[in-house]
Amino acid sequence: MSGILPIAFAAYPILLSGVGFAWLLTFPFRSWANWFVRLLACGNIIVFAFMTGPWAFTSYYLRYVVLWLFAVAAVFSYFRARRNSQHFSAGDNRLPMPSILVLLPFLVLNALAIGSNYPAGKTAELAFPLRSGTYYVLQGGNSRITNPFHALSNSKLAVDIVKLNSLGNRAHGIGPRGLGAYEIFGEKLYSPCRGVVFKVRADLPDNPPGHPDTGQPEGNYVVLKCAEADVFMAHLKRGSIKVAEGEVVALGQQLAEIGNSGNTSEPHLHIDAKKDGVEQAIRFNGQSLSINSVVIRK
Repeated sequence: MSGILPIAFAAYPILLSGVGFAWLLTFPFRSWANWFVRLLACGNIIVFAFMTGPWAFTSYYLRYVVLWLFAVAAVFSYFRARRNSQHFSAGDNRLPMPSILVLLPFLVLNALAIGSNYPAGKTAELAFPLRSGTYYVLQGGNSRITNPFHALSNSKLAVDIVKLNSLGNRAHGIGPRGLGAYEIFGEKLYSPCRGVVFKVRADLPDNPPGHPDTGQPEGNYVVLKCAEADVFMAHLKRGSIKVAEGEVVALGQQLAEIGNSGNTSEPHLHIDAKKDGVEQAIRFNGQSLSINSVVIRK
């Protein structure tokens, strides 16, 4: 089952976009109102896939190709409707209920996805903890739409980060079996704030991809007590942690390397923050991150 998940994640946004394209291009239009509402409904399906689909399982850049193809499909459907407009009947000028029933929920979902970039309340202001590369948010934000797995846990505002290669994928392939095929594996982790190391675990093994350790969900981790918040960074590489409990660390000091320990199917950095036991959204260098956010570090 675990080997199927990367394929499912890769296929999901492509199939959802395909539904939007097919619905726009294959159904007959009986009025301009029918065409316009159908265009809005299909457009919102495409936008939802664009904003919330896990595109890094194929290519982050593919999402922009899908937007371009939708623009082409919209123009094509317009000329198709125009060619058939002489057959439009005044009696068919009613708003099409199937299109409206699809449009309304996708409008709500897209509003939630956009809102996930603007967390309410206090936020923890941290420095981005990775360097030299293009980094991608697998899930994050304050919405169940953009942060679905964390929404089921006690870290609803956590962020999961991977690294992209030149093709916009987080690995060499959809679901490679070797840890070294994942761009972020072994990546150096730096302190996002000045603080004191509160807790460390460093001895758990790195799991083969697709074989999470559900008994030790955090894996290897470092917890920093900083003025901004208590910062928790998990799924670190075995034997890579360079700090000890009670040690004072400077902003930007190397802490560890990214691994695949704990309840994780593939290498990534999990990071969350709490202040006085209350979870806070994180802003990295003044920027809030949600799913499909990209951070370029040179």
